[in-house]
Amino acid sequence: MVRTFLYLIIAIFLITFIRAAIGLIGKGVAELFQPDVPDKARGGAPPEGGELRQDPVCGIYVSTATRVRKTIDGRDFYFCSESCRDKFRA
Repeated sequence: MVRTFLYLIIAIFLITFIRAAIGLIGKGVAELFQPDVPDKARGGAPPEGGELRQDPVCGIYVSTATRVRKTIDGRDFYFCSESCRDKFRA
């Protein structure tokens, strides 16, 4: 009985360790295949303050404190990245 309980505990620890290792390896491999974009476009530290507005291109809500914006006819548009702003220009 004690031996079975000990095997169960060891199995739980091994499974947890293996899952953590696979997760770390998977995250590292995923970063290799991502395009070379700045951390800001990947969702780095969000700007502090400001109200949220929806990006007209991709639909993500961004803070009005963001540096990526465009004014057209007196109306401000806020974007999550420069690439969304450039797509909106076209």
